[in-house]
Amino acid sequence: MKARTPVEPLYISRQVEEARRFYFGMDVTPADDLVMICGGWERVSRDYTIQRDTFPWLCLEFVAGGRGTLRMEREIYGLERGWVFAYGPGMPHRIETDKEALLSKYYLNFTGREAEDLLSAVMMTPGTCRRVGNADELEEALSMMITDGIRSRPQSPLIAALQLRAFLLKLSGDGLIEGDADRRAQQTLRRGLAHIDQNFLETATVEQVAAACHVSPSHLTRLFIRFGYGPPHRYLTRKKMVHAAVLLDSGRLLVREVAERLGIDAFQFSRVFKRVHGISPSDFVKRHGARG
Repeated sequence: MKARTPVEPLYISRQVEEARRFYFGMDVTPADDLVMICGGWERVSRDYTIQRDTFPWLCLEFVAGGRGTLRMEREIYGLERGWVFAYGPGMPHRIETDKEALLSKYYLNFTGREAEDLLSAVMMTPGTCRRVGNADELEEALSMMITDGIRSRPQSPLIAALQLRAFLLKLSGDGLIEGDADRRAQQTLRRGLAHIDQNFLETATVEQVAAACHVSPSHLTRLFIRFGYGPPHRYLTRKKMVHAAVLLDSGRLLVREVAERLGIDAFQFSRVFKRVHGISPSDFVKRHGARG
């Protein structure tokens, strides 16, 4: 049976000429660290005007083209390519397009226990609007997120949450962090993230990651937490479990075979998979079979 496509919520604007969107729904629990609700790209219509007194989720918007105006926190900003702004619950805002240069923009709506801390780490707390220096890099990352989100696979929400973390890291890397010590800290963090991303199947401990970065495990842990990524062992575990979900979703491997590929005892694998995804591997496979 084919999965039912969720109905887009009322807060998604219909004043658009063209749009590419994904919507995962609102299945959120208090234990969730970071959850992507929906996202998309839209080229607005000439009558585009958004006036809200609040918003149900945290939201980041990135202006890809055109011109417009943002009113937020008693400030007025002129919008054009490269501007990023954030709002959320209890944050009144008004967005208008220039009728002669229609806005095109991306948006990401998300929530979770770590969400506000992640925004704070990259200096994008709700009410912030600033221009970035790496607009092309950010747009490429957002476009990929939307492409993956639209595919609507069982593991898509998990992939989107990881992509959001990566996007925020790119957002923090456009020159806002000042001072030699901070630059060195960010470089070390990037090496740690890259090492895990490229070698997570062969990496078993934080000590291995720290050795590759030529720092102590405690120093690496402090950097991951400081920049909003949580402990590095959690980041490593999530990478492994997202990969496990992809393997299970392929339908070609049994649960014990996936555990073997990851080098984890089958019982331990099931326990960790459920802790990360909120569902056991066997139930994940059954759900995938029902959707297929």
